[in-house]
Amino acid sequence: MTVPFGGQVRDPQEWMREQERRSAALLAKAEQAKADLENNVVTLSSPDRLVTVTVNPGGGLTSLSLSPQAQERPPAQLASLIMSIYRKATTRAADRTLEIMAGLTGEDSDAVDFIKSTLPPREETQPAPEPDDSARFGVPAEPPPAKPRPPRPVSDDDGEDFQHVDWTGRS
Repeated sequence: MTVPFGGQVRDPQEWMREQERRSAALLAKAEQAKADLENNVVTLSSPDRLVTVTVNPGGGLTSLSLSPQAQERPPAQLASLIMSIYRKATTRAADRTLEIMAGLTGEDSDAVDFIKSTLPPREETQPAPEPDDSARFGVPAEPPPAKPRPPRPVSDDDGEDFQHVDWTGRS
């Protein structure tokens, strides 16, 4: 008897037992991957323990905790810290999801490629912003200098100069 992929079967019952063993092993591997994915919950805290976030396997925020000392931070700095810790937690959850799926389907599988395609681009590690004490002491922060606008064309293609048109209708 010839089987797919050019092999020869000497004992059909042995071939069936082998297929059943393979199917059982694949099913067990899939069940383990399912359990691992369900338990892929990441909890991460900032180094100073001001912020703690928990995300689910899809990166959804399931918990956010702030220490009492967090209210001493300027709101913008606290928001930045929360987002930074959240992004790190979602990256860890995504990495673990990819690891689980690669173990089940292989690194080069369509499933792993699909998961990779749905992930947001990874951010470059950015240095923490310098603390801005101006808000703490009631001193308004200076806005950044405005960028100069590029010069506007004096006239358009038909030669009419719109800078010298009386738009008030009093011609």
